[in-house]
Amino acid sequence: MSFFIRRALTIVALIMSAPPLGAETLDPDLLSARMDRFFQTEIADGRITGAVALSEQAGRVVLLKAYGNSDAAGKRPMKTDDLFRIASMTKPVVSVAAMMLVEEGRLGLDEPIAIYLPELARLTVWSADGVTTTPRRQPTVQDLMRHSGGFTYAPFGAADPALRALYGKADLEQIRSDFTREDMLGRLATLPLAFEPGTRFEYSLGVDLLGFIIERIEGERLDAVLKRRILDPLGMAETRFAVSGDDVARLAEAPNTDTMKPFTEGWMRVARPRGDGYLSGGGGLVSTAEDYLRFARMVLNGGAVDGVRLLSPASVRLMTADHIAGMASGPDTFTGPGYGFGLGFAVRRTDGGAIVAGSPGDANWSGLNGTTFTIDPQQDIVAILMAAAPSARNHLRFGFRNIVYGALKQDGDTSN
Repeated sequence: MSFFIRRALTIVALIMSAPPLGAETLDPDLLSARMDRFFQTEIADGRITGAVALSEQAGRVVLLKAYGNSDAAGKRPMKTDDLFRIASMTKPVVSVAAMMLVEEGRLGLDEPIAIYLPELARLTVWSADGVTTTPRRQPTVQDLMRHSGGFTYAPFGAADPALRALYGKADLEQIRSDFTREDMLGRLATLPLAFEPGTRFEYSLGVDLLGFIIERIEGERLDAVLKRRILDPLGMAETRFAVSGDDVARLAEAPNTDTMKPFTEGWMRVARPRGDGYLSGGGGLVSTAEDYLRFARMVLNGGAVDGVRLLSPASVRLMTADHIAGMASGPDTFTGPGYGFGLGFAVRRTDGGAIVAGSPGDANWSGLNGTTFTIDPQQDIVAILMAAAPSARNHLRFGFRNIVYGALKQDGDTSN
């Protein structure tokens, strides 16, 4: 081979191995300094007792740090492996389990949910005048995953307050007491839908119903299904529906001054097994920052991590595409404007109009008790915040995201 050919091949190899022009990299020192200042202020102001922040880019952990204390009394310093009630960050995990069944041909996104939950075969639609009507179509599996089935939540939502009061009276979400899956379905069957299926994004207990469908297909309780199909394969040994023994002390607490603490910690009763109570696919899990990172990495990598594949790249693309375009409403209350919703994840549509930094196509979701995550394929970033602070949750999730993205620098930038 001539000198000139060898030289040309060398130049091509260097070009191909170089980072793309304009690539952006997280500055670890800047990220750490700003996070320190942010959480010191939040703790001093009494909004949180402590937190764990984790940021990773290109498979490298840039920041993993604990702040403050894990207990409301301020006697136990927070540790990076402390446990948190992740609430609705359970939903993406359960949605992945459902998509695994879709890939196997055992579940269809277009199927009416009554195929698996016949108790809900005769649902009607609410009317403020008290006269219910027959829906134009029944909710589908896809509707449960993108929150367009017409269901709602008792404590919050755009549904008529009178209907939400009926949800509350029926205690569908097990806020006051535990009861079986069959009991829950029996209670829900007596109540109308808040909206016509497929017409509106209305955050709801739909993923609890998705968990019931998974249980009936698999013939196991949801905890066993998730452990066998997702948690064990990904090495998520700390993620579960209940904690016991010494692990109870590792469970992060909200400040006693947080007015939502009695509600959230009373609802998310994880310090003991649920007994006959149904397992909430919509909000029942406890996890750690590093455990949830394993799940987020799998999504970021197109369904696989460290040689373990749960989903095909095509399924991940389907889940992280916007499925509510053209519908009324959206997840703005949780994400700020600029986001649609996929199958278990909020998905950024554009930069325009957003109030937090991010990238088109980033997927994220949060938990009522104060946790949040972001998966950004464009920047190759995963960012996870674990905190117990329900009243400050939006303030924390937006501040955390802006600090992460504010620490990006273009490669080669040496400015301070």
